[in-house]
Amino acid sequence: MTQSNDPRKVAVIVELIDHTSRIAGARDRGDLVESLARAKERITDPHIRVVIAGQLKQGKSQLLNSLLNMPVARVGDDESTVLATMVSYGEQPSARLVVARPDGAEPELIDIPPGELRNDLRRAPQAGGRQVLRVEVTAPSPLLQGGLAFIDTPGVGGHGQPHLSATLGLLPDADAMLMVSDTSQEFTEPELRFIRQALEICPVATIVATKTDLYPHWRDIVAANTAHLQRAGLNVPVTPLSSVLRSHAIQLNDKELNEESNFPAIVNFLSERVLSRENDRIRDQVVDDIRSAAEHLKLAVETELASINDPEIRAQLTSELERRKQEAQDALAQSALWQQVLNDGIADLTADVDHDLRQRFRTISAHTEKMLDKVDPTAHWAEIGAELEDAVATAVGDNFVWAYQRAEALAAEVADTFAKAGLDAVALPQLDAREMGAGFGEFSSVQKLEAGPIRAGHKLVTGMRGSYGGVLMFGMITSFAGLGMFNPLSLGAGLLLGRKAYKEDMENRMLRVRGEAKANVRKFVDDVAFVVGKESRDRLKAIQRQLRDHYRDVANQTNRSLNESLQATLSAAKVEENERNTRVAELERQLNILKQVVEHAGNLAQGAPLGSRG
Repeated sequence: MTQSNDPRKVAVIVELIDHTSRIAGARDRGDLVESLARAKERITDPHIRVVIAGQLKQGKSQLLNSLLNMPVARVGDDESTVLATMVSYGEQPSARLVVARPDGAEPELIDIPPGELRNDLRRAPQAGGRQVLRVEVTAPSPLLQGGLAFIDTPGVGGHGQPHLSATLGLLPDADAMLMVSDTSQEFTEPELRFIRQALEICPVATIVATKTDLYPHWRDIVAANTAHLQRAGLNVPVTPLSSVLRSHAIQLNDKELNEESNFPAIVNFLSERVLSRENDRIRDQVVDDIRSAAEHLKLAVETELASINDPEIRAQLTSELERRKQEAQDALAQSALWQQVLNDGIADLTADVDHDLRQRFRTISAHTEKMLDKVDPTAHWAEIGAELEDAVATAVGDNFVWAYQRAEALAAEVADTFAKAGLDAVALPQLDAREMGAGFGEFSSVQKLEAGPIRAGHKLVTGMRGSYGGVLMFGMITSFAGLGMFNPLSLGAGLLLGRKAYKEDMENRMLRVRGEAKANVRKFVDDVAFVVGKESRDRLKAIQRQLRDHYRDVANQTNRSLNESLQATLSAAKVEENERNTRVAELERQLNILKQVVEHAGNLAQGAPLGSRG
């Protein structure tokens, strides 16, 4: 079956699923039917998710509105996007809130008028005081008809970068990413670090350089940013454009103005690299599931067919199946190597992730304390606090990316060990982004210093207090020599002692202020480490359960397949002659279908073209 307008071969894959599922149902393999049903649901999901990410106030929402030619995202001078907003196709415009329910139940969907999208929906009255998780919007835009779904994210950056971890948590499920940065200046260090973090999770991306209509020097900025990316080893294109020119071009129906806005370049990126599913992890996983299920069924069909056609090999088949069944049962035992690898790997990963996070925080704390020793904290506390919050948020993001990559490597290692334990056709599980997502929420801010800058009046009083004692003491001594209480000697001594008292008071005050500032730094870092550490451990436990359940299901399926094959071999001897021909014909039909399924699944996995099939 050739699908010229179906680059993912979804229709072919669904047909393979249906064929395999019917045979699984006929052989009473409900476990495989359920697994294939989940695979069908995943492959038929029409959404191709494109995350729009970037720093604060870079023009993300205006870019989305201009792409779709309709106001689906909030735009303003303040922080406009405060909730992740998913925009997909619908014949009529609509909007709804996804609101959290207590006790971890499925979120509630609440319809709202599309006109309310211009408001801050975090405290929408329809939510009844509950947490609003995200906003879902449908729009009748032709760009969305092909299955594109844009996710407009809150801007990262600002004090503590409160949205950094949440944005990174969306990327494992994304098919592509538009990283937005305006052309007012070159990449900042936090911005370049965020780009690196995001590209490690979602490599199909382009950097969108916005607001070229505002800055005449935008070409120099684009060239400089391209050089920064090359030096950082990041192979990602930069696409300059102007959302304002795009809006004017659409209003005036001006093709040349639209070309000047450079929006066609973004549309080409979406059509050539995103709609073509260049990084189609879902399809690869579904194809593996189909091939695995077909191999399980093929084993049982071949065994039964061989037993019916050649009674002399039944004993040999029975012995072989008993041996393989025992191997599968051994693989299920607690002493199986794959379970040891999984348990040890999770324990090591938990310790390594915790140590990595603590090491990053220790480095940040030490650097901040060195800065405090060089300056007056009361004069520079705002700058130091902002830098500390950004550094901590960046460390959490780096730790999240590293943990995600290590978890994927552990899944591959367990799969390899699992296969070596005697079980074939093992597909890697998809690590759920909701489990891996860093739901750390907003970090608390660094506390304010109780001590304020010293005022001129305090300096004067401190100096006078030291001078007064010096004048009295030396005045009394010199009075025995016939001099007055106030004379040049007593006044000079008072001046020296006053200066000494003032200096000591300033030193003691600075020590006290720096000690308070360092205590605030340690408290902030400890608070973040407490929250992030708990979330990280919970996340890794969830991954362990996901991997354990996945491979245990595979082992159970293999064990059941071998058991079914063994039973088919034993029952083949009891088939009467008049039933044998009918049974053989049915088995041959099933085997032929399963062979085609395995062959086509292999071609799909390798990217080979498929021919026509009935």
